[in-house]
Amino acid sequence: MSSGTSDTSFTVVTPSRNMLGYLQRCAASIADQGTSVQHIVMDACSDDGTGAWLASRSDIESVVERDRGMYDALNKGFARARGSLYGYLNCDEQYLPGTLARVQAFFERHPACDMLFGGCLLVRPDGRLIAYRKAYPALWPLIATSHLYVLSCTMFFRRRVWEAGLRFDASLRDIADFKFVVDALRSGVKVGTLDGYLSAFTMTGHNMSAGENAARERAGYVSELSPWLRRLRLPLNAIRLLIKLRYGGYRERFPLRYDLHLDGESGRSRLCSESASFRWQD
Repeated sequence: MSSGTSDTSFTVVTPSRNMLGYLQRCAASIADQGTSVQHIVMDACSDDGTGAWLASRSDIESVVERDRGMYDALNKGFARARGSLYGYLNCDEQYLPGTLARVQAFFERHPACDMLFGGCLLVRPDGRLIAYRKAYPALWPLIATSHLYVLSCTMFFRRRVWEAGLRFDASLRDIADFKFVVDALRSGVKVGTLDGYLSAFTMTGHNMSAGENAARERAGYVSELSPWLRRLRLPLNAIRLLIKLRYGGYRERFPLRYDLHLDGESGRSRLCSESASFRWQD
């Protein structure tokens, strides 16, 4: 891929459907980053007041139209992107303070890097910490034979990745982000890992990637990969767990303090956790 433009502004796309309260938190976490960002909200004709709220926000570019699901909305959103660094946040996700500045600095230090992942905090709707998920290197055979252990809310990639033709598969309802990352890595996209937590993911009880349809879609995708991957699934997973151990994925120093938007209107609230698990919990 070519080196791309030197402009380091961001485009962040948010697919939306009847989640106004969480969308307000998400938008606030983007607006207070202190860096140039184009926030595009693709709303699928919500009927909870989202349209009126979006119309009142001059800092958000909104498109209200029906789509074929969130991945179709993401493709449409990124087609409107002007930034040179892309990211996406679902309504129930938000960036932690200073995330975009840290990401921008990383890409400036690593001009050959095309894609980046970081750590994430899993929280309850009231902000209490459930679990921490530290980032470790994204390797496609390990993802393909286990799960998407890098979270999309911590994913950023250069404009040149999109211009090379990578897209979300809108025929998939739940795992197009899984396929997007695996396809990117298989194509030779150079990926980096940023220490620390970049985002927070709110466990609302509607995590699509944990559902039965997601499992079926993932199994269908993996079945089309080389048979050697299926035969080596157990040793590859053992390698993944060792890499996770090497990058500190099973330990954290407490107390852990973090700042979240809890209502989208009153600024961030400081929270402190004395303990949490590394496991994904509900």
